Amino acid sequence: MADRVLHTERLVLRPLTPLSASQLLNSSTDDGFPGAEDTRILESVAARSDDEVAGIYVVEREGHPVGTLGVSGQLSPDGDQELGYALVPSARGLGLGTEAVGALCAVLERAPGVRRLTAEVRPGNEPSLRLLRRLGFVETDGGSTGHQLLARTPAGSASLTRRIVGKHVC
Repeated sequence: MADRVLHTERLVLRPLTPLSASQLLNSSTDDGFPGAEDTRILESVAARSDDEVAGIYVVEREGHPVGTLGVSGQLSPDGDQELGYALVPSARGLGLGTEAVGALCAVLERAPGVRRLTAEVRPGNEPSLRLLRRLGFVETDGGSTGHQLLARTPAGSASLTRRIVGKHVC
């Protein structure tokens, strides 16, 4: 079953398909979309042979792409789901990341088997740390070398062990 388009107050989160990812790779906007991280995600989706790529979205504001976000890797056996996001510089500092990631978290927390959401943050990326903290993520053990791992346990979920499976970095 295909992901549905998500709407927030100011954004549209449109599920990516191989076709839409290819089209976005062959376009560019005045504000720098796609950026390096967006390009990596778009290339990965465009290379898929199936029509559905669950959990990966392009972030649109006023009809223009300003970033990507979605799941990174498969759901772990313990119910951890990693997420990642990237916005072009002109879309940062406006609360758009919080809005987009919050909408994705709401969807992921209702998904079967998800018991905890995680995200890794590059050293020195204070804006990303603040964004995740605003959404209820807290620092936890784990993460790849030199990166900070944050996790959010949905209300009502049992306490989980501290571990990470994916390697997507915000």
